[in-house]
Amino acid sequence: MRVLVLGAGKMVEAILTGFKASEDLSNWMIFSPSGISAKNLGAKIGARVVADLQNVETPDWILVGCKPQQLPDLKNLLGDKFKDSLFVSILAAVTEEEQRRVLNAKYLIRVMPNLPVEHKEGVSLLASESAKARLGSFEALFTKLGTALIVSETELDELTLLTGSGPAFFYEFAKNLSHSFESMSEEQREKLIRQVLLGAAKSGKMSKKSLSEMTDAVTSKAGVTIAVLENWRSNGFAEFVKKGIEAGKKRTEEIKALLRQS
Repeated sequence: MRVLVLGAGKMVEAILTGFKASEDLSNWMIFSPSGISAKNLGAKIGARVVADLQNVETPDWILVGCKPQQLPDLKNLLGDKFKDSLFVSILAAVTEEEQRRVLNAKYLIRVMPNLPVEHKEGVSLLASESAKARLGSFEALFTKLGTALIVSETELDELTLLTGSGPAFFYEFAKNLSHSFESMSEEQREKLIRQVLLGAAKSGKMSKKSLSEMTDAVTSKAGVTIAVLENWRSNGFAEFVKKGIEAGKKRTEEIKALLRQS
């Protein structure tokens, strides 16, 4: 499989690292404007580095991993050479229609993965109107990196705040939880917290119980756990979380508006 990769940032690196275990990346070609990040990533995962897009072989598909604000520059670099190619874009906040217009692309699939795809434990959301016939094959491909799900574009934009940003929410909570146990070293605390997260995540994935039922299973009447939970609940924990998500949704719309103006 010959794939052209445009961009070499953190998410692209996570995707390619995840694929490396099951895919031959020797025919994958990486391009970045400076060439430096592409060179570094290419050396790490065993892919080729290209400096001139007009001289590359026609790929089976193109992974778009640049920043949204770089799209106009990318259009100039691509020209009309790849207009019939399938683009698979991981850009957030830019609609399929807008990306197709800017990239002069007939076919485009939006994919929103998250960083755990690097360890094959990620979540990837897929949506497309122009390439519906190809969605199934790319769902199967990204399933190699964890869980993959075909959704509508509206759902993709909304759920990305959960799947894409979600890991950071858990890390932030874990960090603050760790700070409440300062009698031991930071290294010891983090080691324990990481294992607690891993164990809870694995139990959550394996169990058929609801999240509420799993919470109840850890608590006992008048026990320590319920004392903590009731304190959080009485202090508006649920509303606190909800307001944070609302702030994220608001920022998403602001970014969309800014990109439409550029």
